[in-house]
Amino acid sequence: MLEAACERAQEVVLNQVHFTLDAVKFQKFLDLLDAPPMPNPGLERLFTLKAPWDKE
Repeated sequence: MLEAACERAQEVVLNQVHFTLDAVKFQKFLDLLDAPPMPNPGLERLFTLKAPWDKE
């Protein structure tokens, strides 16, 4: 039952592709999309790790 609930929740979230914003919030959203990515040390570290199945 838990698995079915999780799958349904995922479907609901993935189907929400339309959202509305007022002009100020929309401009803020565009500014965030246009901004260069911020440094993320955790993500950089993650990319340096080998997957367990790739280890020899």
